[in-house]
Amino acid sequence: MDCIAKFRAALLILAFVPSLSRAADPWETTDYALAGATLAALAVDWGQTRYIAKNTHRYNETNPMLGATPSVGKVDTYFVGAMVGTVALAHVLPSDWRTLFLSGVLAVEIGAVSQNRSIGIKMAF
Repeated sequence: MDCIAKFRAALLILAFVPSLSRAADPWETTDYALAGATLAALAVDWGQTRYIAKNTHRYNETNPMLGATPSVGKVDTYFVGAMVGTVALAHVLPSDWRTLFLSGVLAVEIGAVSQNRSIGIKMAF
């Protein structure tokens, strides 16, 4: 079972676990802002990773779930899953945990995007 299939299976399991299928606390303005910023950062990372996939002669991907030279299709599937999964998990978390989770994902994404930009990786949709 490849990484994408494992990711899909995990999302499917999470969707059918009754305790996780309810919304936790209501979302506050901060939650929406963090979710929007996180999704924006994921979108930039997605574009950069597509650029890597189109330029494997110059760059290697460092995300172990994608492998060193992923196809554009694999990149697209991964990032759609990551975006949906991020929002889905944030939806079921209590408000304190939601803020921490979204802040953590945003920090990781900003770090990845900044590192990619520093070595000349562009966006390619």
